This record gives sequence, C-alpha cells and structure tokens, in this order.
Amino acid sequence: NNVTAVRRMLQAGWPVDARGQHQGTALHWAAFHGNLEMVAVILTYRPPLDLPDADHHAPPIGWATFGSEHGWHRETGDYAGVVRALIRAGAGLPAQLAGTEPVMAVLREHGVRG
Repeated sequence: NNVTAVRRMLQAGWPVDARGQHQGTALHWAAFHGNLEMVAVILTYRPPLDLPDADHHAPPIGWATFGSEHGWHRETGDYAGVVRALIRAGAGLPAQLAGTEPVMAVLREHGVRG
C-alpha cells in the first residue's frame, strides 16, 4: 500500500503486469486496499484491467468489491473511487452487484444489477 514505492518501481521499468501473492498484480492489490492514488498511478502504465488472479480468479475490480467489505483498509479506502476509475479505464463490469453500498451504487450507475 506504498504509493511512492510502486511509482518508483514502475518508473524504473518494473513490469506493470508483474505478479505477486495469489498471482495478483500491483493493480489487484491497490484495488483490494481501496488505494485510489495508487490505482491512478498504475493506470498511467496501461496495465491489464481484466486479468484474473490465480487463486480467486478475479480481476482487479473484483478485488476492489471484495476489499470494500473484507479488506484491511475497508474503513479508510476509497473503494467506490477505485471501482469508478477502473471502469473509466475500460475494466469489464462484474456480472452481479457486490461490495459495500457506495461500491454497488457505482456499479448500478453502469448497469450492473443484482
């Protein structure tokens, strides 16, 4: 959840699609933490938006919806902002509503139904 470190690694040429724990990318983890600033930095490097991780089989938007309810920063993260940013960047929409009410409101704005 360290924006400065992620920014520096990407500036140094670290691959934006590099995978870590659960085979999630930095974008997966930024979304899980509701870290809108980090998501914005990563999006400038044109990451894959719909790449599923290996364990949960979810793209970053799925990690954001899950994180909004169960994440370590669910009380402080901007999950609705993250979901909105991912959709604006071209991420696919989830098949059904999930997440906290603010997250579901964003998804409803884009036509996702229960």
